[in-house]
Amino acid sequence: MEGIAGGHGPAWWTQPEHFRRPLVFYMDAELEERLFGGRDSDLRLLEEHSHTLIQLEAWATADGHTRVTVVGPLGAQRWLQELVRSLGSREPGSLARGLLMLQRVRSRPLSLADLDAAGRGEPPPGDLARAA
Repeated sequence: MEGIAGGHGPAWWTQPEHFRRPLVFYMDAELEERLFGGRDSDLRLLEEHSHTLIQLEAWATADGHTRVTVVGPLGAQRWLQELVRSLGSREPGSLARGLLMLQRVRSRPLSLADLDAAGRGEPPPGDLARAA
């Protein structure tokens, strides 16, 4: 992302404001497996491509949820929040959008256009035909 990872400014992780307001949420094991995969390399790739740091903690809840903490630029945090919401949806259109978002973030680093599309509730850029 230009200004974050594109060499047009300091790296996002050197800017203290990206660590002041972490995104914290809980997810069940099925969604965790779908999103992060079963390997550390899957999580690392998601972090690299979303320009975030993600911490997973087994949490003592009645349902055995995982606590997820995300730090990084606000736009990237919002993008990941929308990804999780879409993947956890039972509505077919929202779930399909989430799967497209997951495919996008696994295939390449997110761009500003990706973040903007997620903020507007749209499918990832370039995937409009498949989402229709």
